[in-house]
Amino acid sequence: MATTSPQRIGILYGIISAVAMIVYYLVINLLGLQNSEIIRFASNIFILIAIMLAINTFRRNYEALHRHPPYLPGLAIGFLVGLVGAGLYAAFILFHAIFLNPGYAGVLQNQDYFGFRLPLLMVLGSVVILGTAVGAMTSYILMMAFDHSGGQPEKAEY
Repeated sequence: MATTSPQRIGILYGIISAVAMIVYYLVINLLGLQNSEIIRFASNIFILIAIMLAINTFRRNYEALHRHPPYLPGLAIGFLVGLVGAGLYAAFILFHAIFLNPGYAGVLQNQDYFGFRLPLLMVLGSVVILGTAVGAMTSYILMMAFDHSGGQPEKAEY
């Protein structure tokens, strides 16, 4: 039985997290809560959940082969989930703000971020950076929990 590549797992769960965040975004817009920064920020929970599921899938694939999951590919999974999920989510927000609801683009641009008003692309870039950071840090923490090396490198299998 071959394991699924970390890239494939990361991209799959990144897409799943993006779909969840887009649905969340549409729901908060229907409820009229889109102007609350805290409510919008909560969409990052879907990246966190997707990373936990992706790392668990990765771990199970390796344990099926009676091996411990390698550390660096696990980190890559979290990075990919965050990058792909947040990137697709930001692209959807950009599409929505430009084509479906142009007034919302003004709302995003006129919010005060740390004393500055940012252009729309910078706001969306910050969404991608935040999602990637959440992904990288979550996978870092989870992969440390699965590290069974005890500080010793594993023997290479030939």
